[in-house]
Amino acid sequence: MTDNNTLPSVLQKRPSGFLKFFLKVPVYLHRMGMGGWEWMIGARWMFITTIGRKTGKKCYTMVDVIEYDKTTDTYCIEAAYGQRADWFRNIQANPVFQAQVGRRKFAARAVVLSPEETGKKMVDFYRSRPAYTKAVTAVIGLKFKDETELKQMSKGMMLMEVEPEDN
Repeated sequence: MTDNNTLPSVLQKRPSGFLKFFLKVPVYLHRMGMGGWEWMIGARWMFITTIGRKTGKKCYTMVDVIEYDKTTDTYCIEAAYGQRADWFRNIQANPVFQAQVGRRKFAARAVVLSPEETGKKMVDFYRSRPAYTKAVTAVIGLKFKDETELKQMSKGMMLMEVEPEDN
């Protein structure tokens, strides 16, 4: 696990206005029981429920699944705002959280991957889903011209490996 105090974040500014609403729509749809449609746009998402570190109330977020390893039953997810993400800070305070991918629901724990591992996994993700990767990064204001630039930019991102608690 990487030292959380040294993790950079590519995204310095949180979304506001319409972009903030747009990014929350999948969470609202999922909470209304309409989750699971993301495969139609070429996405694979994890719906995460954490316990608020200050409020003690349930908090919800949706994150991209970058990779799923069937042999180890682990998911690799992306935290766009790095250690500043509220859901990330919530799981630092309460390490076991609820996750759902498709119809599968499970208790989980997560560990932060190194910047080198992050760069490699982001390039692999781009190779498997180039259009989706370009679209998502553009929506949040990030652009790259090639794999080398993506790998360098990705070192400022934070990926986490999520493992079901029962493993």
